[in-house]
Amino acid sequence: MVYHFVVYIFIMQVTLVSNEAQASRSKIDKLLSQQGLSLIGVVDLAGNLRDFSAFEQWLSKDMHAGMKFMTNYLDIRKNPNKIEPGMVQTVMFGWNYYQGDRVRSETPRIAQYARMKDYHKVMKARGLKVLESLQGECNSLSGRVTVDSAPIMERSLASKSQRGFIGKNTCFIHPDKGSFLLLGAIHLNSRLFTLDVEAKVNPEGRSEDGGCGTCKRCQVNCPTGALDQSYTLDANLCLSYWSIEHRGLVPKKFWPYFKDFWFGCDICQLVCPYNRQISLGENLPLRESLKNIDLYEVALMEQGTYEKIFGGTPMTRAKISGLRRNAILAMWASGDQRLKKVQDLCLADESCPEVVKGTVSQILMTCDT
Repeated sequence: MVYHFVVYIFIMQVTLVSNEAQASRSKIDKLLSQQGLSLIGVVDLAGNLRDFSAFEQWLSKDMHAGMKFMTNYLDIRKNPNKIEPGMVQTVMFGWNYYQGDRVRSETPRIAQYARMKDYHKVMKARGLKVLESLQGECNSLSGRVTVDSAPIMERSLASKSQRGFIGKNTCFIHPDKGSFLLLGAIHLNSRLFTLDVEAKVNPEGRSEDGGCGTCKRCQVNCPTGALDQSYTLDANLCLSYWSIEHRGLVPKKFWPYFKDFWFGCDICQLVCPYNRQISLGENLPLRESLKNIDLYEVALMEQGTYEKIFGGTPMTRAKISGLRRNAILAMWASGDQRLKKVQDLCLADESCPEVVKGTVSQILMTCDT
């Protein structure tokens, strides 16, 4: 009789803990949902990230191209709990930004994440509202919200959750939500929520928990070969790097690919099987000024036009000179008949940025040969 009573008490305790964990997860899920965000998971900040050694090897092979900032703050990238004194756990959240694109397009386009207001500011503001709600119930709670604004490895933290993994295209992929997810994090100084039990994903197979298995669609369809090595992206070959981060002239071998994307690139995600059935992002703050944008206008734009069209969007990352350069390359790649006029006007303009004039000169030299 005593034995059965003890067993009963144990079962009740396990049930209470389980119910409490479900309640706490449901709570943070609801708070994020109210802000148009989705819960990825609650993960521990203690210890070294398992992906850090691979990141170091990636850096040692110079696969980060000209992004020298990637070598900064390596101690925080390795130990994310150093992001702020006292932080012990992180709530990872995502924002679905899928807008219904398909792999092919008749005209050069912009990567989907960049067609709206700067996601850094939008997501951070929403994450702060969630944090404030939590602090309203726990006065001693402190935290920090980061959205690409700190040297932490968001994808690695997200992959420690109960649903999700990093795929061969190096994107974080949620088996149900796909990969068109912008990631954010709420770092907390208290173990407020039960930690996720990490999904055991076998990269060599595919199951309901995820995994790429033998699929190579992202690698086969990457136009520049940036994903030739599984689970590794070589930025030296990536169209997104050349059209966003790079400040100088773009090597000629990449010019033809500006026909599909003139800012960023979504191809490795658009071909991914996990994105076949995903839903469209809801209430996205899309910028009307970026709809039906004229490459001719961009190629010749001045500062005022630049601020009017691109101000407050992620596209300012490339600066005015980078966007003008990209537009000219896209006009060349798509056979735009107005390119000759653009070339003449740029060469005659003494204030034209050096990289823009250099791009025009390169194209002229190519045509002459």
